[in-house]
Amino acid sequence: MKAIRHIGWLALLAGAFAQPKSDATITVNLDDGASIKGIVKVVARVQSEKLVERVEFQVDGALREVDDSTPYEYEWDTVTDTEGERRLKIVAFLEGNKTVAKELRLVIDNGVGQGAPYHYEQARAAFADGKFDDALYHTRVALKADSTHRESRVLQIQTLLRLGRAAEADEAVEDLARLYPDSLETQELRVAASLRRARNARNERELLRNAIDAQHKINQMRLKALGDSRTPDAIVARTLLLITEGQASASINDLLQLTEREPSNPRYINLLAYAYLQAGRLRDVVVITNTAARRGVANDYTYAIRGLAAALLNDTREQERAFAEAEKLDKESRPLLAAQANLAMLGRRATVVGRLAAQAQGVSDNTPQVAFLRYWSLVNNREFDRAKDAFWRTLDLDPLMAEAYQLRGMLNLIDGLRPGEEDLLKTAREWFELALVARPDYAPAHLGIAMSHAFEAYTTKRDGNRPSAETLQQAEAALNKALELARDTAWAQVGASYVYTELRKVREADQAIRRAAQLDPNRVTSLTPPEPPRALELLMALLFVPVFPAP
Repeated sequence: MKAIRHIGWLALLAGAFAQPKSDATITVNLDDGASIKGIVKVVARVQSEKLVERVEFQVDGALREVDDSTPYEYEWDTVTDTEGERRLKIVAFLEGNKTVAKELRLVIDNGVGQGAPYHYEQARAAFADGKFDDALYHTRVALKADSTHRESRVLQIQTLLRLGRAAEADEAVEDLARLYPDSLETQELRVAASLRRARNARNERELLRNAIDAQHKINQMRLKALGDSRTPDAIVARTLLLITEGQASASINDLLQLTEREPSNPRYINLLAYAYLQAGRLRDVVVITNTAARRGVANDYTYAIRGLAAALLNDTREQERAFAEAEKLDKESRPLLAAQANLAMLGRRATVVGRLAAQAQGVSDNTPQVAFLRYWSLVNNREFDRAKDAFWRTLDLDPLMAEAYQLRGMLNLIDGLRPGEEDLLKTAREWFELALVARPDYAPAHLGIAMSHAFEAYTTKRDGNRPSAETLQQAEAALNKALELARDTAWAQVGASYVYTELRKVREADQAIRRAAQLDPNRVTSLTPPEPPRALELLMALLFVPVFPAP
């Protein structure tokens, strides 16, 4: 009996000094003292008879993440933290104001001490192997080692673009631009990132404006690098840049001197013809290409551009003769296909335009002009999903392709005529303004702005109201700019005829439509100022020709 009493007392003493039972236990997928790098997913599991309300993850006492659903996770980007030992504390909050915690000692080791050049080389190798996540990791570590390492920044942007992370790429480009604002490579990446991001953004015109701005800077840098060099290669490069910037006339004197120095070089003759075409000097195109034909130095491009100019001058016989010569020299002539597509556009034969453009692309024509012809054909065939892809393809090739922005504006003009959709007239105007950012002297955009204001006046009257004097003044001001730049074109006179009608300038409207018929009797067959739908139908065809690739 005494022995039993002793055992009872021992049991009571043991119970008095025993540890209280824990409310919960935490297990983690990391071991205490482990080395970690890159992005580490910390996974905590809580075993408890009580309800777990949330789990907090703390690093060196600072709260990093809160998770309220199992499994409790925290993605730890260690590249953003200083290298070395860190304390990770995981706290589980239970019902009844109870908590349980687990703490680990971990060591961040991304190899920063190996230096930026080492990690850059690792990133290059990973990029070449298509391991873009690894490439991104190493560029980040390289920049952690040296934030001014330009090559790593460039590769990081390229990697982000490959991964489809356009917004991050755009931010990285802006960081690069702050460090290296005068770098050609920086501006090229700005173009690529802005275009990639604009594809799916609501503020696409703002992002496109960034791409346009960067492309202008690229062209100006290249022009500055060329300086006043008189070598043939420099003159050719300068000419193409000036034409892209909408300054075709500024290149003609240099090209004339070049063709005088080397009169048997078809490349230089064709480039002069192309400059004349872009400057609207169609008769000079015919003269210079006839000279090349007499000298025996004409090729398929020479005849194709000559035929296009002849057609625009309503010389059908010369056009057919020139096209036949081009086909004789090359049955798969890319410039001939482009020229024929332009004439099909004038005839509003969208399917033919698309077939010819696709055929040109099939024989390795990767020019923005042919891409635009494909875009125009898809729009006019109302294949809008495919047209969207064609629009972005055109801009990828040249973000200064003002015709692409103009066509987007024209589509909004058409839709803005529908009752209840009048707000699209303002959207159309924004696209025309963007075209002018791309090419400041692009006359069709001025006409588009005039038409948007005139359509506002039209829809206001249709709704039984009187258009404001300001709207009419803005229409006339934009029209005058268009006429100043392109008075002797049929499309400008067709547009003027409609705008003058809305301005109640009947005599001017009649004169404009008659002038349009004189300039293009094959397509402008009525001498009555057009109603809005007819005006748009004519302009959709007339406005974009010529769209012809450079030699």
